[in-house]
Amino acid sequence: MSSAISPAPLAIIEPKLRGPSGHYAEFVRAIAARAEGAFSAIEVAADARAAAYLPSLSGAVPVVALGAARGRLSEIRALHAALTLRRETLVMTAKAVHAPVAELVSLAAPQQLARLALLYHWTLNASSDRMLLSIASRVRRRALFLATTSGVAAALTRLGCARVVEVAYPATRATDAPMRVPFRHLLMAGAARINKGLELVAGLAESFAAEGRALPLVVQVSPKHVDRHGSREDAVVARLLAARYRGLVADPKAPDRDAYAARFAGALVLAPYDPAKFADSVSGVVLDALLHGAPVITSAGTWAATTVSRFDAGIELSERTPVALMRAVDTILDRWDFYAARAAEASDVLVVEHDPQHVVRLLASGGS
Repeated sequence: MSSAISPAPLAIIEPKLRGPSGHYAEFVRAIAARAEGAFSAIEVAADARAAAYLPSLSGAVPVVALGAARGRLSEIRALHAALTLRRETLVMTAKAVHAPVAELVSLAAPQQLARLALLYHWTLNASSDRMLLSIASRVRRRALFLATTSGVAAALTRLGCARVVEVAYPATRATDAPMRVPFRHLLMAGAARINKGLELVAGLAESFAAEGRALPLVVQVSPKHVDRHGSREDAVVARLLAARYRGLVADPKAPDRDAYAARFAGALVLAPYDPAKFADSVSGVVLDALLHGAPVITSAGTWAATTVSRFDAGIELSERTPVALMRAVDTILDRWDFYAARAAEASDVLVVEHDPQHVVRLLASGGS
């Protein structure tokens, strides 16, 4: 593994990293901020469009390009390059297919699999997932499988992965983030997506408009992918705009890092996510909200609800309807000082639990 005297770089492979903002970029930035002494640099294989922005993610150690990883073939090449260079290697958002890919790449040097970490954010329950893992026996035995929740860790263990470790998703809060701020606005942060409750927020705007209310409502209607929405999102965004709710601020672009963090000051965050999708998945938006002292409304049966309820820093919806969402909004606004204080307390706990240094140390030690 890496020497404490002369640490080597860490290679990170993430094809969806395309620019200087968003959760992919923040992940790399967080790791780079806490990697001093463990790694000499962070080498990232990302979408070719990210190359110009990677140096801006540097922290305690520099961030540089390892090569492009747009498309499965270039991703395979990047993984091969990292292992050939004897880098500690992290696949940031691993899928089941990465196991047989790593198996293939490591044929010439299977011992290098001990340097490979695969980070899983979602449970692998499909029959195709089980099949892909089953044909990667060396990877299952030797690679390090990182899971962001206990549910994901349990699923990986059931699939026969020998080295499974649950890790807190690395995240940071902005320096001097204001806490206990008076209410400013409702906020649906992150790209507009159906499974994140976009339809409910559109229904909320329609109800507010019908009642003549004017609570500020900020919705980031930027595409769920950099280039495009899905067709369903397009239809719901059109419905949201057609409500003509006078309090609506529909932002068509993803904010930069500072603006994104600043939006949480005085915000009540709307995150009525689909439990079928987010039962065992960390929500980066909800984590960011709590780290920045913003109360949250989310759906029961999700990781987000468990985390919000742990601190009493918001409300979990047992019923995912615009009416239930509106009631929850009114409940929190009636006790804003209480919920803002609870979110501030959550921030102080979570900033320690999700310190990126935990993941850095784990990667540097090979999971030991």
